[in-house]
Amino acid sequence: MRLESIAPTVGAFTCLILAGAVFIPAVIITTPGVSVADYYAAGPIGISVVGFLALLNIIVFLAGKQGRTDPVTVAGLTLVSGIAMVSFASVWAISITSTLLYGFPSQYAWIVNHRWVIVGLASVTALAGSGYTTAVLR
Repeated sequence: MRLESIAPTVGAFTCLILAGAVFIPAVIITTPGVSVADYYAAGPIGISVVGFLALLNIIVFLAGKQGRTDPVTVAGLTLVSGIAMVSFASVWAISITSTLLYGFPSQYAWIVNHRWVIVGLASVTALAGSGYTTAVLR
């Protein structure tokens, strides 16, 4: 298997899923009086930056896979932004207060695990970026 072909594919696909996962609560939770905005803004910078970086990284991973950009540049961008996404997501996940987290109605009980899904997907993206970097710098 060729790591320089597989890693950007996995990275782009994971970024697509990550972006969807970040923004899904805003689309699904429509109950009045539920503080979805507070959920997104928890922590020092919130989680929206992870969704933005995930959308940006789809383009970067695909540019590297298709050879449209210098592979070393793409490798650096994907590695650094992957690490940043894991860092931002982790800080956000541990910054959410239990009052806010358990303040959602019972039909949205999945929100308790949502933060860990985000951290996990961001970690896969960072691993794909490091795999691509390893393949390019060999």
